[in-house]
Amino acid sequence: MDLTPHKIINPLSLSEPVGYAHALVVTPGRAVHIGGQTARRPDGAVVGESVVQQFDQALANTVEALRSAGAEPGHVVSMHVYTTAMNSYRVNLRTLGSVYRRHMGRYYPPMSVVGVTDLLDAAALVEVVCTAVVPDMRDADTLDDEEAWELVEEIDESLVTGPFGRREPAAESERAGP
Repeated sequence: MDLTPHKIINPLSLSEPVGYAHALVVTPGRAVHIGGQTARRPDGAVVGESVVQQFDQALANTVEALRSAGAEPGHVVSMHVYTTAMNSYRVNLRTLGSVYRRHMGRYYPPMSVVGVTDLLDAAALVEVVCTAVVPDMRDADTLDDEEAWELVEEIDESLVTGPFGRREPAAESERAGP
């Protein structure tokens, strides 16, 4: 699979995006909305004392939620990261980028990072929210009516004509009978 089935748009008239896309044209499909994922383990405890550690677990939880819903990281069309430690987030951008790529690959959807005062869970430093669209593959393989008729006509014509586009003499004599 390519990085994403969706079309990334980065206009030359805008600054070069680093770690995100300016816009994305979504392939039609099934929407998957992932609620706020923090660094919670299955037992409910928040793990990690740093933004990097918590971002790592929050992204792992995000990918787990995506896959449980039948989506993959490449299907994400929008992502928002909320953090109560924006200064630490800025200082650790390079490391956070490596963590991101480990979970999400080298695909960067439109995304934002927002500094907030608090998150619902007081121990959480990071929360990830995203939306994915899983393309409807049935639509990708479906021919429209015009394409279908062109294919039928092409097949019909190939059954009647020879390799050079004319009727084969043997085919005509067989039809004429003895």
